[in-house]
Amino acid sequence: MHFKSADLSASPVVLSIRQLSVGLTGETTKVLDAISLDVRAGETACLVGESGSGKSVTSLAVMGLLQKGSLEVTGGKVLLDDEDLLTLTPSQMRRIRARRIAMIFQEPMTALNPVMRVGEQVAEVLKTHTDMPARACEARVLEIMEQVHLPEVRRIYRSYPHQLSGGQRQRIMIAMALVLEPKLLIADEPTTALDVTTQAQILALIAELQQRHGTAVLFITHDMGVVAEVAHTVHVMQHGRIVEQAPVETLLRHPREEYTRTLLSSVPSLVPRNVRTTSHQEGVLEVRGMNKAYSDGGWFLRRPGTLAARDIDFTVVRGRTLGIVGESGSGKSTVARCIMRLVDPTSGKVRVAGTEIARLSRRALRPLRKHFQVVFQDPFRSLNPRWTIAMSLMEGPLNYGVSGPEALSRAEEMLELVGLPRDALHRYPHQFSGGQRQRIAIARAIMMRPDVLVADEAVSALDVSVQAQVLKLLGDIQQKLGIAILFITHDLRVAAQICDDVIVMQRGVIVEQGPAGEVLASPRHDYTRQLIEAAPGRHWDFANFRELDIA
Repeated sequence: MHFKSADLSASPVVLSIRQLSVGLTGETTKVLDAISLDVRAGETACLVGESGSGKSVTSLAVMGLLQKGSLEVTGGKVLLDDEDLLTLTPSQMRRIRARRIAMIFQEPMTALNPVMRVGEQVAEVLKTHTDMPARACEARVLEIMEQVHLPEVRRIYRSYPHQLSGGQRQRIMIAMALVLEPKLLIADEPTTALDVTTQAQILALIAELQQRHGTAVLFITHDMGVVAEVAHTVHVMQHGRIVEQAPVETLLRHPREEYTRTLLSSVPSLVPRNVRTTSHQEGVLEVRGMNKAYSDGGWFLRRPGTLAARDIDFTVVRGRTLGIVGESGSGKSTVARCIMRLVDPTSGKVRVAGTEIARLSRRALRPLRKHFQVVFQDPFRSLNPRWTIAMSLMEGPLNYGVSGPEALSRAEEMLELVGLPRDALHRYPHQFSGGQRQRIAIARAIMMRPDVLVADEAVSALDVSVQAQVLKLLGDIQQKLGIAILFITHDLRVAAQICDDVIVMQRGVIVEQGPAGEVLASPRHDYTRQLIEAAPGRHWDFANFRELDIA
C-alpha cells in the first residue's frame, strides 16, 4: 500500500481548530469538548468515528451552519488563514463560503435543487460571489465539469438532478464546491452511498483536484478503508472528543487507544469467511429464467424498454446466504423487487417455499407473503414514525389472524432475539439510533417466521462497528431459525463476511456466480476483478493492523 506520507510540515496551516466546544442551547451538555486539529495546504486530514461522535458537528461549526436554537459554540477558535471564523457576522461568513471554504455533503440528491438544472446551480455560485459575465460564467462551469470528468458536459449542464446517476450528482457537488478554487474543502461522507467503482473514481478525483489546486481537505468518514486510501493524518473522535491523532500509517499499524482498535477491527475483510456446512439441501427460493423489462412510451403507447434483469437463474438453500453484488444500475435491487413482487417480472419463474409466485394475482399472493420478508436500507423510512415499536412488530401477525396476546409475546421474543430490551416496545422509531432501528426492522421481518429474508443494502448506511453487530445478528438469527437470506450489497467486504455464495451482476446480467470463497478469492470475470480492485483498503488487514500480501 502506498500511504500518503508526503512531508507537509513546511506547508502553511490553512485551518486551525483550537479548543472548540459546542453545546446544546440552554443546556450544559457538550456535543464537542475542546477539540483541536490542524489541516495544512495539500493535506487530507480524516476525521473518523461512529455516528454521534461529533464529526459532522465539527464541520458545521467550521462552516458556520450550526442549527440556531439547538446548537451553539461555547468556546474555542476556528482559524482560517489566521482569521477567526467564529467572530464573523453571518453576512461575512456568506462571503467566505465557496470563495475560501466549501463543503461536499453526503447526499447530493437532497443538497441539489430538484427543479433547477445542474449547470445553473453551479453557475449560481459564480453569480453570487463574482461579477463574471453570463457567457464567461457558463464557460467556467463547463470547464469545471470537464475537470471533474463528467461526460457530455453540455448535455449534463442542461440536465436536472434526477436525470443523473449518483456518481454524476456527486461530481456536480464537487464541481460546485471547487468552482471558485477554495483553500479548504470539507467532504462529509461524500462516498458512503456510492458503489465501490464510483467511490474509487470520486476519491481519485478529489485527490487529483487537491494536487492541482493545493487544496486543504478535511475528510469526514466512518470507513477506515477510505481512510487508508486518502488520508495523510487521522483524527479519531469519540463522544465529542478527539481521542487519538496520528499520521495514517502510524495509526493503522500502531493504534494506541482501545476505541481506535475497535474501529479498525470492525472493518470487514475482503477475505471470505470460512466455508459453512449445512445439512439442508432444500431450495426455498428458486429463480429460473427471470427477466424484467421496463416499458418506454406513455400510457397509451407502450413499447418494450431496456431489460433491467435478463435470464436470472439461482437457488437459495435453507440456512444459507446468497449475496448479489454489483454497481448501482447493475440490476441487484430489480431482482430483489421482482422476487418480493413489489414489481412484476416480465417473464420467468420465481418459486418460494415450493410455490410459484411470479404470475399470481395480488389477492392470491397475499397469504403467501409471510414466507418472504424484506429488510430495506433505511429503517427510518420503512418504519411508521407514528406507531410504537409494538404496533410495527405486531401488525403482520395480527393481519394473519394471530391473537393480540400471542403477537405481543412474539414481539417481546423477537426484540430479545435482536438484542433490544422489552421496554423498547412502547417507544417510537425516532427514539432509537440507526443501528437499533435496523435491528427493529429485522425483528419485524422475522416476526412472520419467513422462509426467505431479503436484505436490500441493509447495512450500507451504518457505521462499521454497528455494521459488524448487525451482520453478526443476521448470522445468529439464521443459525437459530434456519432462514435463507438473499443479501443485496455493493460492498464486497460485507459480502465476504456474510455470504456463502455470491452472484455478480453487471448491466442486468449475471456475469459470475459460485461459492464466496471462489468468486472473491479467485474471480474469473474481468468485471469481478474490477470490483475487488476498487474496494478501498483492500490491501489492509485492519483487524490485525498489518498489510496483506496482495500482488
